[in-house]
Amino acid sequence: MKQHSIHAWLLKHTRLTDKSLTDIQLGQARLRLGLAPAGLYYIWLHDSNFSQYGNVFLAVLAAYFIYTGITLYTIRQQPLSAFRSITSPLLDIVIVSFGMLVDGGQGSGIYFLYLITIFGHGFRFGNSMMLYTQSLSLAGLLAMTSFLWLQSPTTIDLSLLFWQVTTLVVLPAYVYLIVQSAEQAIKARTEAENSSFNLLDKGPTPVFTFAPDLSGRPSILYTNRATDNLFGHARTMLVGEEVDKLILPEDRREMSRFCLDTLAMETSPEQPATNQIYIRGTDSGGNILKLTCTAIRMHWQNRWIGVCFMLDITQRETLHEQLESISKKAYMSTMVAGIVHDFRNVLNNIIGYAELLHMNASDNESRQQLAEIIAAGDRGSDLITHLLKLSNKQHTAAAQVGKTEGSMLAQPLENIVGLSQLQMPQHIQLVCDIEKSLPDVAISIIEIEQVLLNLINNAMQAIRSDGQISICVSSDHQHRLATAEHPALCIRVSDNGPGIADEDLDHVFKPFWTSRGDKGGSGLGLAMVQRIVKRHHGSINIDSVANQQTTFTVHIPPFSGQEIPTRGTEESPAPSSTSLPATAPCHILLVDDAPDIRRVHKSMLSRLGHTADTAENGLQALALFKKHTDRYDLVITDYRMPVMDGLELTEQIRRLDADVPILMITAYGEDRSLQQVDQYNAILVSKPVMLEKLSQGIADAMRPGS
Repeated sequence: MKQHSIHAWLLKHTRLTDKSLTDIQLGQARLRLGLAPAGLYYIWLHDSNFSQYGNVFLAVLAAYFIYTGITLYTIRQQPLSAFRSITSPLLDIVIVSFGMLVDGGQGSGIYFLYLITIFGHGFRFGNSMMLYTQSLSLAGLLAMTSFLWLQSPTTIDLSLLFWQVTTLVVLPAYVYLIVQSAEQAIKARTEAENSSFNLLDKGPTPVFTFAPDLSGRPSILYTNRATDNLFGHARTMLVGEEVDKLILPEDRREMSRFCLDTLAMETSPEQPATNQIYIRGTDSGGNILKLTCTAIRMHWQNRWIGVCFMLDITQRETLHEQLESISKKAYMSTMVAGIVHDFRNVLNNIIGYAELLHMNASDNESRQQLAEIIAAGDRGSDLITHLLKLSNKQHTAAAQVGKTEGSMLAQPLENIVGLSQLQMPQHIQLVCDIEKSLPDVAISIIEIEQVLLNLINNAMQAIRSDGQISICVSSDHQHRLATAEHPALCIRVSDNGPGIADEDLDHVFKPFWTSRGDKGGSGLGLAMVQRIVKRHHGSINIDSVANQQTTFTVHIPPFSGQEIPTRGTEESPAPSSTSLPATAPCHILLVDDAPDIRRVHKSMLSRLGHTADTAENGLQALALFKKHTDRYDLVITDYRMPVMDGLELTEQIRRLDADVPILMITAYGEDRSLQQVDQYNAILVSKPVMLEKLSQGIADAMRPGS
């Protein structure tokens, strides 16, 4: 009976008020305490039958006051009471009926308190309670009338009794219909609210609702299945618990404050307010979960509650940390490679000029000192070679990667874009298009992620106000790296920032060069991108229009079916003979972007009996070669140069002349891209270049069949 009464009258039935059940009952009890003395004063003034029934009435009224006082005390501790729900209307009607009896019977104005009591219970607790109170009122009126008729039948006015009964039946019935319509509207709203929670329960996003408990601390009202799965707890273990049960002890105070701030937010249908926090939680196994929580305040079932949506970013954060670690190592490798390159060029000049002076020195002491300089430079070259090998150990696994299936690329790249979008300023829009079917490539997923992440970061840093970054990852069947059966992988990142000045295009890939040095730019991001792309025989191009758009386009060749064999980087020992290889005088095209190195090498060639024309980049050298195709007996080119590097120059020259000897000199002896040199029938020599090494390289290049 208790459960039936609670659920039928208090919980399941719709009420026409926004107040909580506790507040409704408290208000009703206070109203009784106010109306009862007023009714007693009214009866005392009339003094109709007070002298006859007054003592009994006062005893009943005293019991009524005691009951109401107990009600005020117990409501907050037990707002759902079947006993109180049944007895409260009964006592109200008993007091009204006694009041009519004491006030003179049928004609007493106390009669209208029947209607007030009926309507009050109906509006507070719904139609079920109104019908119950109406039935009690009819019974009380008839009982009071019957009592008077037994004492004096002539005092009963049957026509008045008819209209009194009719009023108690008809008016509540009319109100019943009004309340029923209102109840249906409220019920529809409640069903819509419940339907929303049913959708949340079946949705993939973890959600829980919360509200203050009796002590004012936010506690969990509801969790959906996704929340239960995320934290690994049964729903019965979470509902009723404080919200900080889900959170690490270090973050519990922040979570409680977050929920209370949400409940205190001012909101409106036109502009609902949201609250966000980054928090750490734990699952049932004690594993740390990294969460982004977004909460809103909403009105539900006559009270304000908070609804919190959670996004588990544990995997994204872990991936981000891994990428940061990899990027730091890659930056370090790129930095070391840049230092090694520049230092080798310095050693090249020192050793080269020292050797020229050594050959022309007349006294033994000067020759001995110059020999010591040359030997020290050679030891310095060995030292930095070992330093570079040490920094490249971390790339061993990536360098040995075999086939990466294209079907495995789309999801990791989408994760990288999603991670970047989380960290992107609000003024930048990110548009992404990644094909689901991408070509197989001979490059690790991690390296492709590094390329994409650095290109996105570069574009993001370039945009100074509102802007857009467009990302496209697709297959390219038309690129020169594509084969008839297999397309190349194309990664294109565009931004509508200020663009890159024409005079800076040759510098953007150089280590440590940056146009944002005052804003924290390291100058290593694009250098690392180029290093990865070149190591895997790909290409990278820049297309920039000032104040319109800048586009970086990377192409990675498809997997060819076999790995390119790893080429050792150890230097061949220098000939033990002090005599230089004999080579007929040649006319040489000498290409290097560093003026001091061009001067040293030209002097060394002159010392060996050769003549040389010089060019400062591959494009300039190609123009000279096309103009004087038959003039040059040998091409000596640097590897890393702006505009057109040595590999591209070699490829273009081989299209014009398949037989001209080519000697490539580089400070990047460990770069895997240099493995292509063998394909073009060219000889590779690493810096620093001593006279003997240069002479031997020329001899090897000029040797028939080399």
